[in-house]
Amino acid sequence: MIKPLNIINDYCLYLLVFSITFESWDPFQLVGTVSVTYITTILYLASWVPLIGSNFHFAPLKRFVTPLLLLILVGFFCSVINSEYVTEIKYSYNYRTLLLIVLMTFIAAHIYCKPKVLPLVLKSYVASMLLVYILVFLGNGVTVENGRLLLFGENPNVMGAKAALAFLITISWLTNKFSFIRFIVIGAICIPFIGLVATSGSRGAFVSMFLGLAVLLYFRKTSVLKKWALIILAALGSVMLITYLFETNPILAERMLETVETGDTGRNMLWEAAFNVIGDNIIIGAGFEGLIPRMYQYSGIHLAPHNIFLYLFITTGLPGLILFLIFLFRLSKLLLADIKYTGNAVYLVLFVIVIFNMSKQGGSIHKTLFFFFFGVLIGSTAQLISRNQQKKIAKLKY
Repeated sequence: MIKPLNIINDYCLYLLVFSITFESWDPFQLVGTVSVTYITTILYLASWVPLIGSNFHFAPLKRFVTPLLLLILVGFFCSVINSEYVTEIKYSYNYRTLLLIVLMTFIAAHIYCKPKVLPLVLKSYVASMLLVYILVFLGNGVTVENGRLLLFGENPNVMGAKAALAFLITISWLTNKFSFIRFIVIGAICIPFIGLVATSGSRGAFVSMFLGLAVLLYFRKTSVLKKWALIILAALGSVMLITYLFETNPILAERMLETVETGDTGRNMLWEAAFNVIGDNIIIGAGFEGLIPRMYQYSGIHLAPHNIFLYLFITTGLPGLILFLIFLFRLSKLLLADIKYTGNAVYLVLFVIVIFNMSKQGGSIHKTLFFFFFGVLIGSTAQLISRNQQKKIAKLKY
């Protein structure tokens, strides 16, 4: 009986991954309350119910999950102190983020318990982004706003980030094992992702592709001669690609040129307002619901700061920011250690790109995409924790 339940659990995970690229799609027109991702999340968590006793191991994950749960607790106390902004009890502890932390934990536990699903999880994500491209090519789920593409109701910057992540996952399959045939096949797969990044007009997604590629090549284990050959080849390819994208996508070229010439990322005013809010009270945050009113005082618009670190500093104060940095430090430390053990840098690349995009997108604390990747990364590093624990036990025995 357990085996069929495990198979169902695995396929529910793949289905969840496949749906993440449609996170904002509301096919039933229920005013955004029931998206495709929402439905698959319920199915996935439900498939866990009969397996919690046998498959769920919290001990290897607690060093990552605990700081995030404490962050929610700190935010709750900040909300209590600034209770004038809280209209309902659920807003005092940011229930959306809490649910995503729970989902992240189950995904990490799933991969820790069954590491063989990890490659299929990444392939499911890539396949999902290919489906997005096909549907866009056929004209489905596409709306245009100010010359930029909105796909299935998704913010262009978020969709661009999704495409950039798919591009880097696919490229990693080539760098791990290079051959001419793989180069042709993987190159063909990458073309749709490059097209989606360009069409989104997202400067962050555009930079993400080349930043991730640089990290991937830097940490690749190979001879010095081969590494330099790959770097030169990648640099030439990048120049050609950048030239082509700027020539074929004037909106992206204009936005990048504006950033280079003026230093304006489109978020400067929000970041300046955020620093002013933080200056009012560094230790105690304004609480989750106090964010927008405080930002409005300095910016004049009802928007978050479009930076996860500034968001946490404003809402949870210095203690909350420190807890999030502890989470990131622990995860990055193990990802670097995992490269030494496996030689595979793709997970570190995903970590860098996820943090980079969370540092420039509004509402990133509420995005399933980022917590999904945190779950994947924690699950991959938890195996390293397990190996280290086994070594320590072996030393004690002998």
